[in-house]
Amino acid sequence: MSNLVFRRSVGLLAVCVLFVTGCLFPAAALDRDELQSQIDQQEAVKDSLNSDLDDLQEEMDVINDRVSALNTKIAEYNKVIAQYQSELDTLDAQIDAAETRQTELETQIGDTYELLGDRLYATYVAGSTSTLELLLSAEDFETFLTRLELVRRISEYDTNLVAGLQADIDELDATKTKLASDKAAVEEKQAAQQSALDSLAADRAEELEARSLQVSKQNEIEEKLSDTQDNLDALNAAMEEYDRQQAAGMESGSGNISGGGNTGNYPVSSKGMICPLQYPNVYISAGWYGYANHKGIDFCTRGATGNTYGKEIRAAADGTVYSAEYHYSWGNNVYINHGEGVYTRYAHCSRMVVSAGQQVKQGQVIAYVGNTGNVSPRPTASNPHAGAHLHFEVWVNGTRVNPSPWLP
Repeated sequence: MSNLVFRRSVGLLAVCVLFVTGCLFPAAALDRDELQSQIDQQEAVKDSLNSDLDDLQEEMDVINDRVSALNTKIAEYNKVIAQYQSELDTLDAQIDAAETRQTELETQIGDTYELLGDRLYATYVAGSTSTLELLLSAEDFETFLTRLELVRRISEYDTNLVAGLQADIDELDATKTKLASDKAAVEEKQAAQQSALDSLAADRAEELEARSLQVSKQNEIEEKLSDTQDNLDALNAAMEEYDRQQAAGMESGSGNISGGGNTGNYPVSSKGMICPLQYPNVYISAGWYGYANHKGIDFCTRGATGNTYGKEIRAAADGTVYSAEYHYSWGNNVYINHGEGVYTRYAHCSRMVVSAGQQVKQGQVIAYVGNTGNVSPRPTASNPHAGAHLHFEVWVNGTRVNPSPWLP
């Protein structure tokens, strides 16, 4: 069984124990140390998993940047390879055209040779006298010269025709050789680009595989985080049960209280309460429903986090301490019954100086600001006062109400 599964099982068991004990025994009998241990474990697991997720996301961002860069390079190489392929296609077309032309010339030379051969054969059959007869049969010297020139030109034409065709063939051979050389050079360049492209593709495949592994880890951590949150939700449900039990024992009434003794000359609201923190630098860090399900007001004093720790918490009005005990989520918390169904709660105290059943006066110090229970940020060895604040609630006839109208 994994540590996480074990912790989850123990956490759920603790919650079950909490519900059972909450039904059979009063709230003060809850196993608070065990609950605190469970909530601390679950919060620590949650913090660790969130930290792991953040680290994985950073690694994922780096991998995505590398994949993006590789995609850009691959696109550039593909573009160059495509250009080379276009050049090769052009060269192939030129080579094909040259070969076609060479075939035509070779055919033409063959036809010319055949024509010359036929003429020579005819001359041979006629005998050598045929040319002389052609010349000597001239009626005059001018005709003789004309026929002589014609014979010379025919012979020269045949010679030049063959020579010209052969020159064209030689030129085409040279062109084909150059085209073949150019093609080989382009193919070599293209092969080099393709080799580099293959290397980049292999690098990208590795990056994508690494990203896939990161996604798997991410999914695994998110699943564990979901399980941890389920445990926390169960513990928070136990917290709600604790509040329900507290509310079940509260008295009902008109929901109105008197102004109290006001012995310290503190400003009093129209509903008869003073601010539980009487300092000039007090501010509200989280109001009524300042975040999900926040049914109260959080008070701090301006300055470093530790500046709030240890400040005096005063009773908002006269009353009787309903309970003063530790709860794994609320930490050290004090309830005061002000009569007529009105109660106030002061949570996360570092220290409580009153006890259940004790009579208190408005403005009397009942506890000191702390960070016990479930606070954020959580205290650490390097910052033991982290998360210090006063969580203040007003209850009327067993229901939490917005404290703002009750305060000056």
